[in-house]
Amino acid sequence: MNAISISDARRFSLTAVQRNVLAELPGLSLEVLGFEAGQRLEASALDRPCAYQVLEGEALVRHGEDVVRLGKGKVLPVPAGTDHALENAGGGLLVILATRGG
Repeated sequence: MNAISISDARRFSLTAVQRNVLAELPGLSLEVLGFEAGQRLEASALDRPCAYQVLEGEALVRHGEDVVRLGKGKVLPVPAGTDHALENAGGGLLVILATRGG
């Protein structure tokens, strides 16, 4: 068992949201998402439940007509099969820890 440094996993690019897998275990994955200002991940539905925790910045999570704003230290659980999009709501960097189970 090894400790993982989230700060070392932060990655950013002006061309696309950066994804960095921290760990893959049976039934669990951890990934750091790095957004530059204005970037977003288009709507998709995952086949397993997930939770998004904002580590830095501010995010918008869109589900249909609903919009949830998440700031640093906030966590949003998302059930499997829920179509949703993630977006950087601020003018700076956004770092999200995505935890997927199932």
